[in-house]
Amino acid sequence: MDGLSFFTQNSHSKEVIATQTIKFTNNVNPTSLSNEVEKAFKKNEILSQNFAKVIVVYSNELFTMVPKALFDVEKGADYLKFNTKILSTDHISHDVIDFYDLVNVYVPYTSVNNFLFETFGSFDYYHSTTVFTKFLLNKFVNSTEPKILINFQDSYFEMGVVANKKLLFVNRFEIRTKEDFIYYMLFTMEQLELSPETIEVVLTGTITKDDPYYELAHTYVRHLSVLEAVHKLIPQDQAILGSLL
Repeated sequence: MDGLSFFTQNSHSKEVIATQTIKFTNNVNPTSLSNEVEKAFKKNEILSQNFAKVIVVYSNELFTMVPKALFDVEKGADYLKFNTKILSTDHISHDVIDFYDLVNVYVPYTSVNNFLFETFGSFDYYHSTTVFTKFLLNKFVNSTEPKILINFQDSYFEMGVVANKKLLFVNRFEIRTKEDFIYYMLFTMEQLELSPETIEVVLTGTITKDDPYYELAHTYVRHLSVLEAVHKLIPQDQAILGSLL
């Protein structure tokens, strides 16, 4: 984990009252994450008030998408073992993406959930790729040709491919350099037999057209664009999360 983002919104007017992003100096492991969350709550008085509804979104690599027809709630750990390392003590959760018959199986952070439950009582939580996938499918709902959406963040990016209202691919990649970014993006295109010369790629997140990552990507991908923020008061780098508001 490399940071936290908070959004507070008036439930009646839908006005965004405050937004804040906290970047960690070093990546924080799951064990100490709850301590960082607790520190953030102590420093930000606005988070100590009562809320009508609380939504939490976890972003990590511990997830996998399963067709709803094949999903068995008792086999969550089995699905995850194919793609990632999990511990026997990990709590397994899932999000249902109803209209598209998908289930996202993932590991939330139990210590953070416990802290938030003690603070707020009941709350809803999702995996970031659930929010990303819904946004992707809704954005390109009328597209028959394959489209790519990339949510670029400082140390990772989420990449999804959709066509004919179907999710063809979604994954998250950890990156350290521009070359990491290009490698994973082009490798995915190659595996899906998509041409960088013809495929439309839409970027969102921390990336801009002046970014070296964008400039390098544009040397390989002909049809490249940056998505404008979904919500005017939400920072561009959190545009996908802004779709929840």
